[in-house]
Amino acid sequence: MSRRILGMGLVLLWSLAASLPAATAQGVVVRWERPIRLGEPFAWFPDVVADDAGRVVVVWAGGVRRGPDRYDALMLRFGVNGRWSDPVDIYAGRIEEGRSYAVRNAIALDGFGDLVLTYKHPDAVYFTRAPIARPNAALSWAPPWRLSNTPAYYTELLVDAEGNLHVAWTALVPMDPQQPDLPCNGCSDVFYRQSWDNGQTWSPIVNLSRSPWGSMKPFLWASERERWLYAVWQEGYDTWAGRGSPVGVGLARSADRGRTWEAPRLITATVGTPQQPVIGEDGKGQLLLIWRTVEDDRLYFQRSSDHGATWSAPQSIPGFRTRPWRHPPFDAYDLAADRAGRLHLVAVGAISEETVGLFHLMWDGDRWLGPDLVWADGQFPEWPRLAVSEGRRLHLVWFERDPPHLFDSDAGQYTVWYTTGLTDAPPVTRIPRPRPPSPVPGRDTALPHPYPSPEPTPTLPVIPTAPAELPVEQPKPDREALGLLMILAFAIAGLTGLGWWAARRLSR
Repeated sequence: MSRRILGMGLVLLWSLAASLPAATAQGVVVRWERPIRLGEPFAWFPDVVADDAGRVVVVWAGGVRRGPDRYDALMLRFGVNGRWSDPVDIYAGRIEEGRSYAVRNAIALDGFGDLVLTYKHPDAVYFTRAPIARPNAALSWAPPWRLSNTPAYYTELLVDAEGNLHVAWTALVPMDPQQPDLPCNGCSDVFYRQSWDNGQTWSPIVNLSRSPWGSMKPFLWASERERWLYAVWQEGYDTWAGRGSPVGVGLARSADRGRTWEAPRLITATVGTPQQPVIGEDGKGQLLLIWRTVEDDRLYFQRSSDHGATWSAPQSIPGFRTRPWRHPPFDAYDLAADRAGRLHLVAVGAISEETVGLFHLMWDGDRWLGPDLVWADGQFPEWPRLAVSEGRRLHLVWFERDPPHLFDSDAGQYTVWYTTGLTDAPPVTRIPRPRPPSPVPGRDTALPHPYPSPEPTPTLPVIPTAPAELPVEQPKPDREALGLLMILAFAIAGLTGLGWWAARRLSR
Protein backbone atom coordinates (compact mmCIF):
# COMPACT_ATOMS: atom_id res chain seq x y z
CA MET A 1 0.00 0.00 0.00
CA SER A 2 2.82 2.38 0.91
CA ARG A 3 4.49 1.72 -2.45
CA ARG A 4 1.24 2.49 -4.24
CA ILE A 5 0.87 5.83 -2.47
CA LEU A 6 4.49 6.78 -3.14
CA GLY A 7 4.07 5.78 -6.79
CA MET A 8 1.00 8.01 -7.11
CA GLY A 9 2.99 10.85 -5.54
CA LEU A 10 5.82 10.44 -8.02
CA VAL A 11 3.36 10.44 -10.93
CA LEU A 12 1.82 13.66 -9.60
CA LEU A 13 5.26 15.22 -9.16
CA TRP A 14 6.23 14.30 -12.73
CA SER A 15 2.99 15.80 -14.05
CA LEU A 16 3.67 19.06 -12.24
CA ALA A 17 7.22 19.24 -13.62
CA ALA A 18 6.05 18.48 -17.16
CA SER A 19 3.45 21.25 -16.96
CA LEU A 20 6.04 23.97 -16.31
CA PRO A 21 6.53 26.43 -19.21
CA ALA A 22 9.77 26.67 -21.16
CA ALA A 23 10.81 29.82 -19.27
CA THR A 24 12.18 27.60 -16.51
CA ALA A 25 14.36 25.51 -18.82
CA GLN A 26 18.11 26.05 -18.84
CA GLY A 27 18.64 25.04 -22.45
CA VAL A 28 20.18 22.10 -24.22
CA VAL A 29 23.43 20.85 -22.77
CA VAL A 30 26.49 22.38 -24.41
CA ARG A 31 29.53 20.50 -23.21
CA TRP A 32 32.01 23.34 -22.77
CA GLU A 33 35.59 22.24 -22.31
CA ARG A 34 37.81 23.85 -19.70
CA PRO A 35 39.16 27.13 -21.14
CA ILE A 36 42.83 27.45 -21.98
CA ARG A 37 44.89 30.63 -21.95
CA LEU A 38 46.34 31.45 -25.36
CA GLY A 39 47.93 34.87 -24.92
CA GLU A 40 49.64 36.88 -22.18
CA PRO A 41 50.87 39.08 -20.51
CA PHE A 42 49.25 41.77 -22.66
CA ALA A 43 46.64 40.40 -25.06
CA TRP A 44 43.17 41.68 -25.88
CA PHE A 45 40.40 41.99 -28.51
CA PRO A 46 40.64 38.47 -29.98
CA ASP A 47 38.72 36.81 -32.80
CA VAL A 48 38.39 33.16 -33.81
CA VAL A 49 37.63 31.05 -36.87
CA ALA A 50 37.51 27.27 -37.38
CA ASP A 51 37.03 24.94 -40.32
CA ASP A 52 35.34 21.53 -40.38
CA ALA A 53 38.68 19.64 -40.42
CA GLY A 54 39.47 20.56 -36.80
CA ARG A 55 41.71 23.57 -37.50
CA VAL A 56 41.23 26.65 -35.30
CA VAL A 57 42.86 30.06 -35.72
CA VAL A 58 42.80 32.74 -33.00
CA VAL A 59 44.12 36.27 -33.52
CA TRP A 60 44.41 39.10 -31.03
CA ALA A 61 46.01 42.48 -30.42
CA GLY A 62 49.25 42.26 -28.46
CA GLY A 63 52.74 43.65 -28.21
CA VAL A 64 56.28 42.48 -28.85
CA ARG A 65 59.75 43.81 -28.08
CA ARG A 66 62.71 43.42 -30.42
CA GLY A 67 65.86 44.79 -28.90
CA PRO A 68 65.21 48.34 -27.67
CA ASP A 69 62.11 48.76 -29.86
CA ARG A 70 58.49 48.00 -28.96
CA TYR A 71 55.80 47.07 -31.48
CA ASP A 72 52.03 46.91 -31.58
CA ALA A 73 51.43 43.43 -32.99
CA LEU A 74 48.72 41.23 -34.41
CA MET A 75 49.28 37.87 -32.72
CA LEU A 76 48.12 34.42 -33.90
CA ARG A 77 47.91 30.84 -32.61
CA PHE A 78 46.97 27.85 -34.74
CA GLY A 79 45.32 24.79 -33.22
CA VAL A 80 44.69 21.35 -34.74
CA ASN A 81 42.67 18.80 -32.78
CA GLY A 82 43.58 20.39 -29.46
CA ARG A 83 47.31 20.94 -30.12
CA TRP A 84 48.39 24.58 -30.42
CA SER A 85 51.31 26.32 -32.07
CA ASP A 86 53.36 28.90 -30.21
CA PRO A 87 52.06 32.48 -30.50
CA VAL A 88 53.56 34.42 -33.41
CA ASP A 89 53.14 37.96 -34.69
CA ILE A 90 51.92 38.12 -38.28
CA TYR A 91 52.03 41.91 -38.27
CA ALA A 92 54.01 44.36 -36.12
CA GLY A 93 54.09 48.16 -36.25
CA ARG A 94 56.84 50.07 -34.46
CA ILE A 95 55.75 52.30 -31.58
CA GLU A 96 57.20 55.73 -32.34
CA GLU A 97 57.89 58.32 -29.63
CA GLY A 98 56.05 56.20 -27.06
CA ARG A 99 52.75 56.54 -28.94
CA SER A 100 50.89 53.23 -29.16
CA TYR A 101 48.09 52.50 -31.62
CA ALA A 102 45.59 49.76 -30.79
CA VAL A 103 45.37 46.91 -33.29
CA ARG A 104 41.77 45.87 -33.97
CA ASN A 105 41.02 42.79 -36.05
CA ALA A 106 38.40 40.41 -37.47
CA ILE A 107 38.91 37.03 -39.13
CA ALA A 108 36.72 34.67 -41.22
CA LEU A 109 36.81 31.79 -43.72
CA ASP A 110 36.38 32.69 -47.38
CA GLY A 111 34.39 30.66 -49.91
CA PHE A 112 37.48 28.59 -50.72
CA GLY A 113 38.02 27.53 -47.11
CA ASP A 114 41.00 29.80 -46.44
CA LEU A 115 41.50 32.77 -44.11
CA VAL A 116 40.54 36.37 -44.72
CA LEU A 117 41.49 39.02 -42.19
CA THR A 118 40.95 42.71 -41.56
CA TYR A 119 42.99 44.70 -39.09
CA LYS A 120 43.43 48.33 -38.12
CA HIS A 121 46.85 49.90 -37.50
CA PRO A 122 47.95 52.56 -36.89
CA ASP A 123 44.80 54.37 -38.04
CA ALA A 124 43.76 52.61 -41.26
CA VAL A 125 41.89 49.34 -41.96
CA TYR A 126 43.66 46.72 -44.11
CA PHE A 127 42.59 43.44 -45.70
CA THR A 128 44.76 40.35 -46.20
CA ARG A 129 44.40 36.58 -46.58
CA ALA A 130 46.33 33.33 -46.12
CA PRO A 131 45.92 29.55 -46.59
CA ILE A 132 44.44 28.01 -43.45
CA ALA A 133 46.98 25.17 -43.63
CA ARG A 134 49.85 27.51 -42.67
CA PRO A 135 48.51 30.69 -41.05
CA ASN A 136 51.25 31.01 -38.41
CA ALA A 137 53.90 32.16 -40.90
CA ALA A 138 53.98 35.87 -41.67
CA LEU A 139 55.07 35.16 -45.27
CA SER A 140 51.85 33.16 -45.85
CA TRP A 141 49.81 36.35 -45.69
CA ALA A 142 49.18 38.36 -48.86
CA PRO A 143 50.32 41.99 -49.08
CA PRO A 144 47.77 44.16 -47.25
CA TRP A 145 45.07 46.02 -49.10
CA ARG A 146 44.02 49.34 -47.58
CA LEU A 147 40.24 49.74 -47.19
CA SER A 148 39.72 52.98 -45.22
CA ASN A 149 40.60 56.57 -45.98
CA THR A 150 40.10 58.28 -42.59
CA PRO A 151 41.30 57.44 -39.03
CA ALA A 152 39.55 54.17 -38.11
CA TYR A 153 38.96 52.03 -35.02
CA TYR A 154 36.55 49.03 -34.87
CA THR A 155 36.41 46.59 -37.78
CA GLU A 156 33.86 43.87 -38.66
CA LEU A 157 34.24 41.17 -41.36
CA LEU A 158 31.57 38.87 -42.83
CA VAL A 159 31.60 36.25 -45.61
CA ASP A 160 28.09 35.48 -46.90
CA ALA A 161 26.73 32.20 -48.29
CA GLU A 162 27.78 33.20 -51.83
CA GLY A 163 31.37 33.84 -50.75
CA ASN A 164 31.14 37.65 -51.00
CA LEU A 165 33.24 39.64 -48.50
CA HIS A 166 31.66 42.41 -46.41
CA VAL A 167 33.66 44.79 -44.21
CA ALA A 168 32.36 47.49 -41.86
CA TRP A 169 34.43 49.79 -39.69
CA THR A 170 34.14 52.98 -37.68
CA ALA A 171 36.13 56.06 -38.63
CA LEU A 172 36.25 59.70 -37.66
CA VAL A 173 34.57 62.22 -39.95
CA PRO A 174 35.78 65.80 -40.32
CA MET A 175 34.33 68.53 -38.13
CA ASP A 176 31.44 70.24 -39.92
CA PRO A 177 31.72 74.02 -39.42
CA GLN A 178 28.26 74.47 -40.97
CA GLN A 179 26.65 72.44 -38.15
CA PRO A 180 28.51 73.41 -34.95
CA ASP A 181 25.60 72.27 -32.77
CA LEU A 182 25.79 68.59 -33.74
CA PRO A 183 25.78 66.45 -30.57
CA CYS A 184 29.13 64.87 -31.53
CA ASN A 185 30.63 66.93 -34.31
CA GLY A 186 33.68 65.17 -35.71
CA CYS A 187 32.92 61.80 -34.10
CA SER A 188 32.86 58.41 -35.86
CA ASP A 189 30.52 56.99 -38.47
CA VAL A 190 30.14 53.40 -39.74
CA PHE A 191 31.62 52.75 -43.19
CA TYR A 192 31.25 49.76 -45.49
CA ARG A 193 32.83 48.06 -48.52
CA GLN A 194 32.37 44.69 -50.19
CA SER A 195 34.19 42.44 -52.65
CA TRP A 196 32.60 39.97 -55.08
CA ASP A 197 35.92 38.43 -56.17
CA ASN A 198 37.46 37.36 -52.84
CA GLY A 199 39.29 40.62 -52.26
CA GLN A 200 40.74 41.29 -55.73
CA THR A 201 38.67 44.46 -56.09
CA TRP A 202 36.45 46.42 -53.70
CA SER A 203 33.34 48.54 -53.99
CA PRO A 204 33.44 52.27 -53.20
CA ILE A 205 33.25 53.34 -49.56
CA VAL A 206 29.70 53.82 -48.23
CA ASN A 207 28.85 55.76 -45.07
CA LEU A 208 26.11 53.63 -43.48
CA SER A 209 25.36 55.63 -40.33
CA ARG A 210 25.68 59.33 -41.29
CA SER A 211 25.16 60.13 -37.62
CA PRO A 212 25.27 63.39 -35.68
CA TRP A 213 25.83 61.48 -32.40
CA GLY A 214 28.78 59.16 -33.09
CA SER A 215 28.62 55.48 -34.15
CA MET A 216 30.63 52.55 -32.78
CA LYS A 217 30.87 48.71 -32.70
CA PRO A 218 29.38 47.64 -36.07
CA PHE A 219 27.92 44.15 -36.44
CA LEU A 220 26.98 42.47 -39.76
CA TRP A 221 24.57 39.61 -40.54
CA ALA A 222 23.69 38.06 -43.91
CA SER A 223 20.50 36.05 -44.38
CA GLU A 224 20.97 32.40 -45.39
CA ARG A 225 17.52 32.33 -47.04
CA GLU A 226 17.41 35.54 -49.06
CA ARG A 227 19.72 38.34 -50.15
CA TRP A 228 19.16 40.57 -47.14
CA LEU A 229 22.19 42.04 -45.38
CA TYR A 230 21.93 43.86 -42.05
CA ALA A 231 24.24 46.21 -40.17
CA VAL A 232 23.68 47.38 -36.60
CA TRP A 233 25.84 49.56 -34.40
CA GLN A 234 25.89 51.56 -31.20
CA GLU A 235 24.73 55.18 -31.46
CA GLY A 236 25.86 57.90 -29.09
CA TYR A 237 29.05 57.68 -27.11
CA ASP A 238 32.20 57.57 -29.27
CA THR A 239 34.72 55.49 -27.29
CA TRP A 240 37.59 56.60 -29.50
CA ALA A 241 36.89 60.32 -29.46
CA GLY A 242 35.73 60.10 -25.82
CA ARG A 243 32.73 62.32 -26.50
CA GLY A 244 28.96 62.05 -26.83
CA SER A 245 26.38 60.13 -24.82
CA PRO A 246 24.34 56.95 -25.52
CA VAL A 247 21.34 57.51 -27.80
CA GLY A 248 20.20 54.15 -29.21
CA VAL A 249 20.99 51.52 -31.83
CA GLY A 250 21.59 52.22 -35.50
CA LEU A 251 20.19 49.86 -38.16
CA ALA A 252 20.78 49.71 -41.92
CA ARG A 253 19.34 47.17 -44.38
CA SER A 254 20.31 46.03 -47.86
CA ALA A 255 18.01 43.88 -49.99
CA ASP A 256 20.76 43.01 -52.50
CA ARG A 257 23.67 41.88 -50.30
CA GLY A 258 25.22 45.31 -49.86
CA ARG A 259 25.08 46.72 -53.37
CA THR A 260 22.56 49.33 -52.24
CA TRP A 261 21.49 50.38 -48.74
CA GLU A 262 18.39 51.93 -47.23
CA ALA A 263 18.71 55.07 -45.14
CA PRO A 264 19.86 54.33 -41.57
CA ARG A 265 17.32 54.13 -38.76
CA LEU A 266 17.64 54.81 -35.06
CA ILE A 267 16.12 52.22 -32.70
CA THR A 268 15.06 53.60 -29.32
CA ALA A 269 12.91 52.19 -26.53
CA THR A 270 10.92 53.42 -23.55
CA VAL A 271 12.50 50.72 -21.33
CA GLY A 272 15.87 52.47 -21.57
CA THR A 273 18.64 53.48 -23.97
CA PRO A 274 19.67 50.56 -26.23
CA GLN A 275 23.41 49.86 -26.73
CA GLN A 276 25.76 46.98 -27.71
CA PRO A 277 23.49 45.53 -30.44
CA VAL A 278 23.73 42.28 -32.38
CA ILE A 279 21.29 41.00 -34.99
CA GLY A 280 20.62 37.54 -36.42
CA GLU A 281 18.14 35.37 -38.30
CA ASP A 282 16.94 32.03 -36.90
CA GLY A 283 15.99 28.89 -38.82
CA LYS A 284 12.39 30.07 -39.18
CA GLY A 285 13.46 33.22 -41.00
CA GLN A 286 12.69 35.33 -37.93
CA LEU A 287 15.00 38.29 -37.32
CA LEU A 288 16.16 39.06 -33.76
CA LEU A 289 17.68 42.32 -32.55
CA ILE A 290 19.40 42.07 -29.16
CA TRP A 291 20.69 44.94 -27.02
CA ARG A 292 21.28 46.04 -23.45
CA THR A 293 20.23 49.28 -21.76
CA VAL A 294 22.39 51.87 -20.05
CA GLU A 295 19.96 52.53 -17.19
CA ASP A 296 19.51 49.00 -15.80
CA ASP A 297 20.98 45.48 -15.97
CA ARG A 298 18.50 43.98 -18.46
CA LEU A 299 19.25 42.41 -21.81
CA TYR A 300 16.40 42.88 -24.32
CA PHE A 301 15.40 41.42 -27.67
CA GLN A 302 12.95 42.36 -30.41
CA ARG A 303 11.56 40.25 -33.25
CA SER A 304 10.78 41.04 -36.87
CA SER A 305 9.01 38.92 -39.49
CA ASP A 306 9.40 41.45 -42.34
CA HIS A 307 13.20 41.70 -42.63
CA GLY A 308 13.50 44.46 -40.04
CA ALA A 309 10.89 46.85 -41.43
CA THR A 310 8.89 46.64 -38.19
CA TRP A 311 9.79 45.27 -34.76
CA SER A 312 7.97 43.83 -31.78
CA ALA A 313 8.05 45.54 -28.41
CA PRO A 314 11.27 44.83 -26.48
CA GLN A 315 11.23 41.92 -24.02
CA SER A 316 13.88 41.18 -21.43
CA ILE A 317 15.81 37.92 -21.69
CA PRO A 318 15.03 36.07 -18.45
CA GLY A 319 17.76 35.23 -15.98
CA PHE A 320 20.54 37.39 -17.45
CA ARG A 321 22.00 40.53 -15.87
CA THR A 322 24.29 42.78 -17.89
CA ARG A 323 27.61 43.87 -16.48
CA PRO A 324 27.70 47.42 -15.04
CA TRP A 325 27.71 50.15 -17.64
CA ARG A 326 30.40 51.96 -15.62
CA HIS A 327 32.91 49.25 -16.62
CA PRO A 328 35.22 50.07 -19.58
CA PRO A 329 32.93 50.87 -22.54
CA PHE A 330 34.56 48.56 -25.10
CA ASP A 331 32.58 45.36 -24.53
CA ALA A 332 30.32 43.81 -27.17
CA TYR A 333 28.20 40.69 -27.69
CA ASP A 334 28.48 38.10 -30.44
CA LEU A 335 25.88 35.91 -32.17
CA ALA A 336 26.13 32.86 -34.44
CA ALA A 337 23.76 30.20 -35.82
CA ASP A 338 24.16 26.41 -35.77
CA ARG A 339 22.93 23.90 -38.38
CA ALA A 340 19.60 23.53 -36.57
CA GLY A 341 18.86 27.24 -37.12
CA ARG A 342 19.30 28.15 -33.45
CA LEU A 343 21.03 31.37 -32.45
CA HIS A 344 23.86 31.25 -29.91
CA LEU A 345 24.56 34.42 -27.96
CA VAL A 346 27.73 34.96 -25.91
CA ALA A 347 27.76 37.84 -23.45
CA VAL A 348 29.53 39.06 -20.33
CA GLY A 349 27.04 39.39 -17.49
CA ALA A 350 26.87 40.05 -13.76
CA ILE A 351 27.02 37.18 -11.26
CA SER A 352 26.87 39.51 -8.25
CA GLU A 353 27.37 43.18 -7.57
CA GLU A 354 31.15 42.79 -7.84
CA THR A 355 31.61 39.66 -9.98
CA VAL A 356 31.10 39.17 -13.71
CA GLY A 357 31.30 36.08 -15.88
CA LEU A 358 30.97 34.89 -19.47
CA PHE A 359 27.59 33.38 -20.38
CA HIS A 360 26.08 31.41 -23.25
CA LEU A 361 22.40 31.71 -24.21
CA MET A 362 20.50 30.00 -27.02
CA TRP A 363 17.40 31.02 -28.99
CA ASP A 364 15.58 27.93 -30.35
CA GLY A 365 13.08 29.84 -32.49
CA ASP A 366 10.48 30.27 -29.75
CA ARG A 367 12.28 30.97 -26.47
CA TRP A 368 15.62 31.60 -24.81
CA LEU A 369 17.47 28.75 -23.13
CA GLY A 370 20.06 29.52 -20.47
CA PRO A 371 21.92 31.58 -19.46
CA ASP A 372 24.69 29.06 -18.79
CA LEU A 373 27.88 30.26 -17.12
CA VAL A 374 30.89 29.37 -19.25
CA TRP A 375 33.68 30.96 -17.22
CA ALA A 376 34.33 33.14 -14.18
CA ASP A 377 37.60 33.40 -12.27
CA GLY A 378 37.49 36.76 -10.51
CA GLN A 379 38.92 38.70 -13.47
CA PHE A 380 36.91 40.91 -15.87
CA PRO A 381 36.07 39.09 -19.13
CA GLU A 382 35.34 41.21 -22.18
CA TRP A 383 34.81 41.09 -25.97
CA PRO A 384 33.60 37.48 -26.55
CA ARG A 385 33.82 36.27 -30.16
CA LEU A 386 32.12 33.11 -31.44
CA ALA A 387 32.61 30.82 -34.46
CA VAL A 388 30.80 27.62 -35.52
CA SER A 389 32.35 24.62 -37.27
CA GLU A 390 30.79 21.35 -38.46
CA GLY A 391 27.43 23.08 -38.07
CA ARG A 392 27.41 22.35 -34.35
CA ARG A 393 30.76 22.95 -32.61
CA LEU A 394 31.13 26.34 -30.92
CA HIS A 395 34.50 28.06 -30.64
CA LEU A 396 34.64 30.92 -28.12
CA VAL A 397 37.39 33.44 -27.33
CA TRP A 398 37.55 36.47 -25.05
CA PHE A 399 40.06 38.50 -23.10
CA GLU A 400 40.29 39.35 -19.41
CA ARG A 401 41.36 42.52 -17.66
CA ASP A 402 43.08 42.20 -14.31
CA PRO A 403 41.13 44.15 -11.62
CA PRO A 404 44.00 46.47 -10.57
CA HIS A 405 44.29 47.76 -14.16
CA LEU A 406 40.67 47.73 -15.25
CA PHE A 407 40.98 51.22 -16.76
CA ASP A 408 44.77 51.25 -17.23
CA SER A 409 45.53 49.23 -20.35
CA ASP A 410 49.16 50.41 -20.55
CA ALA A 411 49.93 48.62 -17.28
CA GLY A 412 47.34 45.84 -17.65
CA GLN A 413 48.10 42.13 -17.45
CA TYR A 414 45.44 41.18 -19.97
CA THR A 415 45.02 37.61 -21.23
CA VAL A 416 43.21 35.87 -24.12
CA TRP A 417 41.23 32.67 -23.49
CA TYR A 418 39.68 29.96 -25.69
CA THR A 419 37.15 27.19 -25.16
CA THR A 420 34.97 24.98 -27.34
CA GLY A 421 31.57 23.39 -26.81
CA LEU A 422 29.54 20.78 -28.69
CA THR A 423 25.82 21.27 -29.32
CA ASP A 424 23.31 18.62 -30.36
CA ALA A 425 22.77 20.17 -33.81
CA PRO A 426 23.24 17.80 -36.76
CA PRO A 427 26.80 17.74 -38.13
CA VAL A 428 27.56 19.17 -41.55
CA THR A 429 30.74 19.60 -43.57
CA ARG A 430 31.16 22.77 -45.62
CA ILE A 431 32.42 22.09 -49.12
CA PRO A 432 34.73 24.90 -50.32
CA ARG A 433 34.23 26.22 -53.81
CA PRO A 434 36.89 25.26 -56.38
CA ARG A 435 39.54 27.95 -56.61
CA PRO A 436 39.95 29.61 -60.03
CA PRO A 437 43.28 29.00 -61.80
CA SER A 438 46.21 31.37 -61.16
CA PRO A 439 44.60 33.68 -58.59
CA VAL A 440 45.89 37.23 -58.59
CA PRO A 441 47.41 38.31 -55.23
CA GLY A 442 45.21 40.86 -53.48
CA ARG A 443 46.97 44.24 -53.58
CA ASP A 444 45.46 47.69 -53.42
CA THR A 445 46.18 49.79 -56.50
CA ALA A 446 45.92 52.88 -54.29
CA LEU A 447 48.35 51.59 -51.63
CA PRO A 448 49.88 53.29 -49.72
CA HIS A 449 47.88 56.52 -50.12
CA PRO A 450 44.15 56.81 -49.25
CA TYR A 451 41.36 56.27 -51.73
CA PRO A 452 40.36 59.47 -53.59
CA SER A 453 36.77 59.34 -52.33
CA PRO A 454 35.09 62.51 -51.02
CA GLU A 455 34.92 63.06 -47.29
CA PRO A 456 31.44 62.19 -45.95
CA THR A 457 29.31 64.82 -44.25
CA PRO A 458 27.20 63.88 -41.20
CA THR A 459 23.46 64.08 -41.85
CA LEU A 460 20.52 63.31 -39.61
CA PRO A 461 19.28 59.71 -39.96
CA VAL A 462 15.63 58.75 -40.27
CA ILE A 463 14.25 58.35 -36.74
CA PRO A 464 11.25 55.97 -36.43
CA THR A 465 8.67 56.08 -33.68
CA ALA A 466 9.98 54.43 -30.52
CA PRO A 467 8.62 50.90 -29.98
CA ALA A 468 5.96 50.47 -27.33
CA GLU A 469 6.99 49.49 -23.82
CA LEU A 470 6.30 45.98 -22.57
CA PRO A 471 2.65 45.95 -21.37
CA VAL A 472 2.31 46.49 -17.63
CA GLU A 473 -0.03 43.53 -17.21
CA GLN A 474 2.39 41.11 -18.87
CA PRO A 475 4.46 39.32 -16.20
CA LYS A 476 8.21 39.54 -16.56
CA PRO A 477 9.47 36.14 -17.80
CA ASP A 478 12.05 35.69 -15.06
CA ARG A 479 9.62 36.59 -12.26
CA GLU A 480 7.03 34.21 -13.70
CA ALA A 481 9.57 31.41 -13.80
CA LEU A 482 10.63 32.13 -10.22
CA GLY A 483 7.01 31.91 -9.06
CA LEU A 484 6.49 28.61 -10.82
CA LEU A 485 9.65 27.22 -9.30
CA MET A 486 8.39 28.19 -5.84
CA ILE A 487 5.10 26.40 -6.55
CA LEU A 488 7.02 23.32 -7.66
CA ALA A 489 9.17 23.45 -4.50
CA PHE A 490 6.08 23.58 -2.28
CA ALA A 491 4.52 20.69 -4.26
CA ILE A 492 7.63 18.57 -3.82
CA ALA A 493 7.76 19.32 -0.09
CA GLY A 494 4.05 18.48 0.29
CA LEU A 495 4.29 15.22 -1.61
CA THR A 496 7.36 14.20 0.37
CA GLY A 497 5.57 14.88 3.63
CA LEU A 498 2.45 13.02 2.46
CA GLY A 499 4.53 10.00 1.44
CA TRP A 500 6.35 9.97 4.79
CA TRP A 501 3.05 10.24 6.73
CA ALA A 502 1.45 7.44 4.69
CA ALA A 503 4.45 5.16 5.15
CA ARG A 504 4.40 5.73 8.90
CA ARG A 505 0.68 4.94 9.12
CA LEU A 506 0.95 1.75 7.11
CA SER A 507 3.95 0.50 9.10
CA ARG A 508 2.00 0.51 12.39
